[in-house]
Amino acid sequence: MTKIYRDVPAPEGEQEICVTCGLCCDATLFLQATLQPGERGHLPEKIEVAGRTGEGGDYFLLPCGYFSDACTIYDQQRADVCSTYRCRLLKDFTEGRISGESARKTVREAIVMRDAIIEEYRRLTGMDTGIGFRRLLAELIRVMKAPIEGGPPGKDHEVLLVRCNILEALLIRMFMEDEEFDKYVMK
Repeated sequence: MTKIYRDVPAPEGEQEICVTCGLCCDATLFLQATLQPGERGHLPEKIEVAGRTGEGGDYFLLPCGYFSDACTIYDQQRADVCSTYRCRLLKDFTEGRISGESARKTVREAIVMRDAIIEEYRRLTGMDTGIGFRRLLAELIRVMKAPIEGGPPGKDHEVLLVRCNILEALLIRMFMEDEEFDKYVMK
């Protein structure tokens, strides 16, 4: 059996930023992660269970079952994308355009904003289940376009959507590559 997993050494200081960030793992940036051909069948159980095949190939649904405030399998075999994906923030750090402290501060700010949005969504909807930012945003847009029984959504929903747009702008500016954003918008 060919080992698909690649051990890609991270630049000095990058792991401290990456491991505790997880915005690419917890469905804040993406709803799915692309798998390399042949990876399915050789991945940790929770990734296999979340695995799917679509028009573009194999992928697994996010949030990753191994992310809980930090990656719980960072030093173990996992999908290739987990070792090779670099968001814009990590690239900017690696290339010396931002400091480690600035990168960590950006991550903290994004997480605080995201958590506040999720908490407000739970308060407005009464939902107590875990929901990633991407799914929350899609659901909020759906509600705003096709109001549920009982009348149109209120001002609180509109304010929450504005807060989502502010977070989305931060995510696009600081974390997504231009080509990733183009693909995301075109879906």
